[in-house]
Amino acid sequence: MHLAFFRGYSFFIKGDIVLATENDKVYVINANDTDTIKHLNFKEAYVITYGLCNKATITLSSITEEHIVLCLQRAIITLDGQTIEPQEISFSLSKEYDPETIMLITAICLISGISANKLSNFMF
Repeated sequence: MHLAFFRGYSFFIKGDIVLATENDKVYVINANDTDTIKHLNFKEAYVITYGLCNKATITLSSITEEHIVLCLQRAIITLDGQTIEPQEISFSLSKEYDPETIMLITAICLISGISANKLSNFMF
């Protein structure tokens, strides 16, 4: 467990679960963690999921040795209340990375207000 600060927001990280502590009802969770998702939906928490499944908020669209394309499958609301519409986000890869790690980082950046255009300039 640890606390991270990013763009003026605090994030509590425990395993595969990230909680935006500025607004303690926003969670970023691996889509495979169905028990936690059900529990949080019961609590009316705002849950953003990522993973290699068609129900995840953020999922993998395509991957090559040099690029990864993620799909934001439904609109999300940033911590400052802006709406990010569904879209694909492409990244260059400098070495092999776990796609789920890239999805998690992308989710945190998006809810923190970093635009998809700026994210596309990132290189993993």
